[in-house]
Amino acid sequence: MNESKQPRNTLERTEDTQRRTRRDFLLVGAVVVIGCAIVLADPDRVFEWIARYKEVQVDELLVAGVILGTGFAFFSWRRWTDLSRQVSEYKRLQTEMTVINREASALSETDDLLQSCLSSEEAYKAIIRHIESQVPGSSGVIGAITDSRDFVEIVARWGDPSLDDNLFPPKDCWALRRGRVNILGADSMACAHIALDLPRYAMCVPMMAQGETLGVLYLDSGRAGKTMSAFRTLSEAQERMVKTLAEHLALAVANLNLRETLRLQSIRDPLTDLYNRRYMEESLQPELRRAARKKLPLTVMMIDVDHFKKFNDSFGHEAGDTLLTQLAQLFGSQLRAEDIACRYGGEEFALILPEAVIESAQERAEQLRQSVSHAQIEYRGQVLEHVSVSIGVSCYPQHGTTGDARCVPLTKLFTEPKRKVEIRS
Repeated sequence: MNESKQPRNTLERTEDTQRRTRRDFLLVGAVVVIGCAIVLADPDRVFEWIARYKEVQVDELLVAGVILGTGFAFFSWRRWTDLSRQVSEYKRLQTEMTVINREASALSETDDLLQSCLSSEEAYKAIIRHIESQVPGSSGVIGAITDSRDFVEIVARWGDPSLDDNLFPPKDCWALRRGRVNILGADSMACAHIALDLPRYAMCVPMMAQGETLGVLYLDSGRAGKTMSAFRTLSEAQERMVKTLAEHLALAVANLNLRETLRLQSIRDPLTDLYNRRYMEESLQPELRRAARKKLPLTVMMIDVDHFKKFNDSFGHEAGDTLLTQLAQLFGSQLRAEDIACRYGGEEFALILPEAVIESAQERAEQLRQSVSHAQIEYRGQVLEHVSVSIGVSCYPQHGTTGDARCVPLTKLFTEPKRKVEIRS
């Protein structure tokens, strides 16, 4: 705000000085005009008056006055033209400052949106919204590098960009190769991911954050041969704006990825990649409320690996970890998408089965028991001995209406008495 006021105050002072100079110039001009008018009105009387007072050198005084007035008039004119030029320059600077302030305000709003986004998709939409408002008629895409680092996948687009594929290797983009902006023109090479019919304008900006390349922001004038009258080649200020947007987007995506990683670490078991006990306790209450609201059953299975301590003592803890990992994979392969598989702790697992009645849950428990008993557990190229599991089944609302995993025995998940079905191999 203070920066915008300073040019305005300077402009006001300059305009005030210009007005005073113009007033002095007009005053001198008026005096000269009046003098000339007097001389022209009655020249004989003027010359007679000059001759009468010749002895006091009136003519020399008049000549000196004319010279001084002319010099003052010339000085006032030069000063007025200089000030006019300064006023024009100040107006231009004020206009540029207004545009910069408007762009900075829009960029600040977009940056605030990025900080509030909960997913990468929301961040992409915020960036596209800003570009469409600041660069009308443009087209483009946002490409993200896949986890394998072998391809760039198009994750968002706007307009009709001049691209043929939604997947291309990073080596096809000069911006990703060089790590800096690449603009289609006489001084740069055209990226291989652009269509053969090159657009009038194309710009690739690498998205880099925390020393890692996350993707590319691509903008162009649209497919060649199509009317894009609304598009104008980007100015230097607009190119800087697009580059800044790419930097902010990369930082926002990196933060979102880090947040998602931390979230998964807080709810996932690092050994089996199943949900942990904390997530199970947090998920059970919403599932119970949903089952009560829709009047549907909810079944929970508790699975315990039999004689796991003996298995660890015989084959070692690494073999025990391998056993738990392969059992987790086995459970995950036989569950529905809406089921929740958790590692309760140690060698115990918990399965939450929404809308599953007790009879079908018992059948699935028997299937799981048989699958485990026939599973081939391999460790360092050797097949270990078969293991068995014990499974307890509880169903809402037959066996209870509330869940409390911390205040009840391991095989009793609901607070009310329930029927426990033990299945052993």
